[in-house]
Amino acid sequence: MTRLSRTRSIPLVVVLCLSFLGTVQPGAAATSVLVAGTTQLPPAYLMWRTGGLPARMAPKLERLNGVQHSVVVAGDTLWMTKSVLADGTIVDPPSVPYRIPLEVMSTNVHDMTPFLPRAWRDDVVQTLRDGRAIMGGSSAALRRLGVGDRVVFKGGDRLTIGAIVPDEVTAWSELMVSRDVGKPIGVKHDRFALLDMSGHPSQARLARRIAPSLGPGYPPRVREPGNATFRRQGDSVWPPVLMKEGFGEFSAYPKPHDPGYLRMDPSFARQHLVSRKVPLLGRFTCHELVFPPLIRAMRRLRAQGHADAVRNFAGCYNARMVMRIPTASISHHSWGAAVDINSLSNPYGAQPHQPPALLAVMEANGFTWGGRWTVPDGMHFEYVESAGVG
Repeated sequence: MTRLSRTRSIPLVVVLCLSFLGTVQPGAAATSVLVAGTTQLPPAYLMWRTGGLPARMAPKLERLNGVQHSVVVAGDTLWMTKSVLADGTIVDPPSVPYRIPLEVMSTNVHDMTPFLPRAWRDDVVQTLRDGRAIMGGSSAALRRLGVGDRVVFKGGDRLTIGAIVPDEVTAWSELMVSRDVGKPIGVKHDRFALLDMSGHPSQARLARRIAPSLGPGYPPRVREPGNATFRRQGDSVWPPVLMKEGFGEFSAYPKPHDPGYLRMDPSFARQHLVSRKVPLLGRFTCHELVFPPLIRAMRRLRAQGHADAVRNFAGCYNARMVMRIPTASISHHSWGAAVDINSLSNPYGAQPHQPPALLAVMEANGFTWGGRWTVPDGMHFEYVESAGVG
């Protein structure tokens, strides 16, 4: 079964059995964990905004009326040069000069404690205080790593895995460390906050309270407890670890003179990317999994007599960071898993104007629309589920 069927049913019970580590329960060295939708997180409001949070946001949130507890979480893409088992065996050695991108988050351990599930709280707190990393279950399976193993990044920085926990505990990041460990290795951009509030304010009311503290820029996005698909920034967008599970993992490196773009290891293209001709859109390159639903959508649109709903096409595969910003996350276009349709009339950030017929056939075939995001990206459609699978 592919993980492409998972986005709209996150409370799916998936058991990750890391057989090479043995079997223990939470509270010991984590080796067999429930990783998807099986962990009860303490209720919390989620707050984030496009482009990240400003510096020194944590003390401002602490002073906000009604806040009982709050934590700000940073996150960045770090580039892994190799992973190593505790006995020195190299597991993943990407070919030079390519490196494997990993999403690493960092947080203040004391502030994060109230938002951790009780079953994993002691393990997580002790691991982070010891200067080690916690790794999400999906990341551990992908990396084939366990407790005591290490990941090494460009420049020689390394992290030792101290616990493997459910994905929700790491906010669906691949690794999480303390602030003291994260900042020196490059995890420094604040991405989202969790808040324990008194009085149960609405999302809109809490957003209005927070907005003056953010300063200029995009408005805050707030989710009430239980309303976020993923408890992290961009809460409705697949995190990198799920993109890797659904579409494969690549190695790459930022282009030296234009780091908003990536130079990809050709092996990913050989294994996953194909070029095909699609009705109404023309010939282009995408991930092989994207073409069948996209072709179905376009054929259906044409059969309905709505071929004119497609006015221009701006492509699919494009190896880059989001908005070509070097410090942003990796764009889903890098996997060839997103397409841009009618870009001329739907520029980023503007009020979207997509024909209802186009939206209907795309969503019916497993694509989600960026026009519904906090900052609209009306041209953008991401493939997020495999119809009829799982």
